[in-house]
Amino acid sequence: MALAPWANMVHACANTQRMRFPMAEQRPILVPLDGSKLAENALPDAAWLARITGAPIRFLHVLDTDVPENERGKAAETFRAYTKDVAAEHDLGETRCDVIAGSAADEILKESESASMIVIATRGRGGFRAMIVGSVADKVIRGARVPVLAEPGVEQPTVPVPGKAIVVGLDGSPEAEQGLVMARKLATASNVPIVLVRAFSLPPPAGIEFSYYPADLGATLEAAAKEYLQATAQPGEKYVLMQGDAATAVLEAADQHDAGLIVLTSTGKGLAKRIALGSTTDRVIHSTSRTVLVIPQV
Repeated sequence: MALAPWANMVHACANTQRMRFPMAEQRPILVPLDGSKLAENALPDAAWLARITGAPIRFLHVLDTDVPENERGKAAETFRAYTKDVAAEHDLGETRCDVIAGSAADEILKESESASMIVIATRGRGGFRAMIVGSVADKVIRGARVPVLAEPGVEQPTVPVPGKAIVVGLDGSPEAEQGLVMARKLATASNVPIVLVRAFSLPPPAGIEFSYYPADLGATLEAAAKEYLQATAQPGEKYVLMQGDAATAVLEAADQHDAGLIVLTSTGKGLAKRIALGSTTDRVIHSTSRTVLVIPQV
């Protein structure tokens, strides 16, 4: 698919200055675009979030540093016109835009410091959804200190609409429940149901040959997980309890309830987070065709 004319150009949009939003409620939703139609699949997500949060949208395009300086003004004008068109198409209201030269992932992360969240398609210029490791989207998801809504860019976006649930993966930790807080806000604003998901499994033997477990260990773990879900779920919220790995539980629950959104909390901080989000989050992002909201631990 051919890229838009500005996709090999550089600089900031027209006379629009780089925006800074010091108040938390004014922080924009950052939407990186690379000129591909697949990247535009993030726009319905951004429109949905803007409507329910009241946050403005800021478009960002990052170009290679080897683009000649004298071409940057033209790039800014072209990108401004392009974003004006897509904003009108998706009823986004007033938006801001910038074109910046540099490393795409690094610049997006830098600009996200003044954003409330990032909305990004995991499949854009490169066209690989299942191989986002090392891509711009993957680096952004791993490095962001704000929530990242990852749109897989497959077929039609799956933003929550009436009847499509928000599925929240939980593991019993306070960290995982950070995602539940935001999920509930989004669900209330969108009038959609919430489904809590918890998996349990027998722990692997720890260095003891011919080790065994009490016959009732599985039942004990199941009872504890169920008790947690019952205590955590609010009136009207459903929950799914499944034996096995957490990623499979989340993916199957999302399919069973035709989820419009999956909410997960990343594990680890700093270097550990950049190396691996956690097996559950990684696997879900790589496996699903549904939109995933990743809440960072900061």
